Amino acid sequence: MRIGIDMRMAGTGEGIGRYCEELVKNLAEIDKVNEYYLIFNDHTTSLKFKFKNEKFKNIIVKSKYYSWMEQTFFIYELSKLNLDLMHFTNFNIPVFYQRPFVVTIHDLIHHRFPGRKKSRYLHRVAYRTVIWTAIKRAETIITVSEATKNEVVNIFSIDPKKVKVIYEGAKALLAVTANSEQILKRYDITKPFLLFVGVWRQYKNLPRLAAAFDILKRRHNVDAHLVLVGKIDPFYPEIREAVFKIQNHHGIRALGFVPDDDLSALYSKAKIFVLPSLTEGFGLIGLEAQAAGLPVVASDITVLKEVLADGAVYFDPRSADDMAAKIFEIWNDPAAAQSLASTGAANASRFDWQKCARETLALYRQAI
Repeated sequence: MRIGIDMRMAGTGEGIGRYCEELVKNLAEIDKVNEYYLIFNDHTTSLKFKFKNEKFKNIIVKSKYYSWMEQTFFIYELSKLNLDLMHFTNFNIPVFYQRPFVVTIHDLIHHRFPGRKKSRYLHRVAYRTVIWTAIKRAETIITVSEATKNEVVNIFSIDPKKVKVIYEGAKALLAVTANSEQILKRYDITKPFLLFVGVWRQYKNLPRLAAAFDILKRRHNVDAHLVLVGKIDPFYPEIREAVFKIQNHHGIRALGFVPDDDLSALYSKAKIFVLPSLTEGFGLIGLEAQAAGLPVVASDITVLKEVLADGAVYFDPRSADDMAAKIFEIWNDPAAAQSLASTGAANASRFDWQKCARETLALYRQAI
């Protein structure tokens, strides 16, 4: 088979990028038969994916993801590859693409939190047209959790047999190095800290996390920093305003994008990882925190309980008071924190990227 895999989101530092990267790395290890065409937007990123497996070839295309060229010129770029099957690793397919494909739907966050763009209505129409086409025309749909599968089936009224749940893997970004303390010093992190990793968007619930941090400082005299890792989205200035509006805003360290080496140091030194999301498709970053040996305190939502299981303490994501109480419960009890971290690490071991690749390869064969 000649199989294409959309890698245009690789290297972004976000969850979909991680999914693409780990999937192809593991496919390259287990599949010596099929030919793969890995489709990138830029040459620099593609250089990170050179495998000994000669069946894997890198292709550079001009069509950026979420662009008008994706809906037009991208079809021509794909047609030249004469693929038996295309794997679109996110919902953003070219709607007039006519060859067989499978699609991974990571979440339906845009349905619940549409976002804010300059041409908001146009973007919403485009999104709904593209995802509807992807779901209706795909040979098979991959979702990364049962919770997301149920949403897809219910919202789009499709046969559950068309949807295959393939869990992502857990990869611990943890490397305790001699310069970890220097990395913390560079970011002006001088106290024990809570760690959050993710984009600054509505569903990530950062204002309530900041409010909970304020409660910890005022009510419980917790001497700590709140470290926020991730891109600050310019479309949501009100999130930044609310986060830094708290009384103890001087204790917040907003680091923006952080390279993996620095992120490893943060994982190795953090006291608690907090995942306050109102919704998720999988919660990969929480799973990676578990794999790194961190105690995780997370939102009491269906998908996180499915993935993180007993390896997290859960709070009401719409209550800063409850969030603060559950964080303090673990912060103030080292034995409970260690027990939670051990349970989380055991849970994370259930999720393996090679298993993800094997199940995806089986799905490719079935689709053809």
